[in-house]
Amino acid sequence: MPAPTRPSAVSATTPAHQVQRNWGEVSDRALREPLVITAKGRPRHVLMAYDEYQRLKARDRRAYRIENLPDDLAAELEAGLDDLWNPETVAADGDTIVR
Repeated sequence: MPAPTRPSAVSATTPAHQVQRNWGEVSDRALREPLVITAKGRPRHVLMAYDEYQRLKARDRRAYRIENLPDDLAAELEAGLDDLWNPETVAADGDTIVR
């Protein structure tokens, strides 16, 4: 019969005091998956790999009221709308597409 395995001090959710006691294990775990750190049983922080943070940050989206739309985004939107309304469009490879 195999010996029982001792549960890891770190899990997908871990209390703050475990973070302090087992920083090496906690930080290694956070490189593999985001780790929710709790205080008094309530989620307080998330520790994750910096690359994952950057990936999520890149997906950030913003919503604007039309009157507050920045000029560069307004120009992109107008160009996109022109492409939609224009029956003849040039594809990225230079081919002309006629609808």
